[in-house]
Amino acid sequence: DAQKSDARWRYLRARVLMKLERSDEATPIFASVAREANFHGFLAADWLKLPYTICPQQIEADPGIDKQLRRQPDLARAFEFFAIDRLPQARREWDFALSRLDGAQRKQAIVLASDRGWHDRAVYALNRGDDLRYYDLRFPLARRADVVRDARSAGIDPAWAYAIIRAESAWTTDAHSGADAFGLMQLLPGTAKHLAKQIGVPFSGAAALFDPDLNIRLGTQYLGNMAVRFDGSPWLASAAYNAGPDPVARWIDARDSLEPDFFIETIPYKETREYVARVLAFAVIYDWRLNGKALPLASRLPRIGQAYSPPPADAPRKDVVCPATPATPEVAPLSAPPTANARRSGF
Repeated sequence: DAQKSDARWRYLRARVLMKLERSDEATPIFASVAREANFHGFLAADWLKLPYTICPQQIEADPGIDKQLRRQPDLARAFEFFAIDRLPQARREWDFALSRLDGAQRKQAIVLASDRGWHDRAVYALNRGDDLRYYDLRFPLARRADVVRDARSAGIDPAWAYAIIRAESAWTTDAHSGADAFGLMQLLPGTAKHLAKQIGVPFSGAAALFDPDLNIRLGTQYLGNMAVRFDGSPWLASAAYNAGPDPVARWIDARDSLEPDFFIETIPYKETREYVARVLAFAVIYDWRLNGKALPLASRLPRIGQAYSPPPADAPRKDVVCPATPATPEVAPLSAPPTANARRSGF
């Protein structure tokens, strides 16, 4: 029963019902899933030509709490350590400070951290229940000029680049994984060295990848390289970014006739399967954050072998509403979901 309530299960049930030409049963399931702000909810909305459901909320400013927090020595130390890039010490002070705060105070502290550019504090703290609706804090448009410039230079969509950063490191600039990947976009030093040579920038070693400017520049280039290898496809390139291009090539050889949404569900690596869905959902949210509307998620899912190019700045985008339109559409789902550009059709 728990599995059957999951958006993935319900979406795939509706898709199979469509395959069985039982659209009258599929439509209300799609409509229910489309009320959720996740990968399968966005796809379900595309099937029914519905706007996306994203219901943001804001942390209201409280001058009294704000004044109190600014006088709190342990929190002040955390911010000072962050300002001089001594991040382990900053996190220790932060954790100690937050242990002494109530819920309202913690939220105000998170706002203060975000205002100072310490964005991962919100991502880690606001991770359940209604806190997930603090989209401006959980999906920050940090380093916007750099991300947009470097993404476009690499030939990729900035919203997708933002989604990769968010999925890889949650904006932790000194992230270092067990697989020896570094920084915001989690690059391996050997890969980074090759990329630096490719685009003609200096690279002094692994520690340099903790520099956000260099990491974003090299990471977007690597993402662009993966896109070139897989016909520009964001979903295949995302899989390759996580699992490596060789496994993705093997999966394509085995199942190249599958439609993208079904293919994603057959990815053998659980981590990669969930990663692709997460990145694509994040791309929708970041597109909305950047543009006020969002490209149809289905338009980011070209079929295998179908060429894809990044959308132009003036590409048609979908409305985002809260709450979702509750009524069931008057027409049954189409045989394929609507897209911003038929050439990029996802199914």
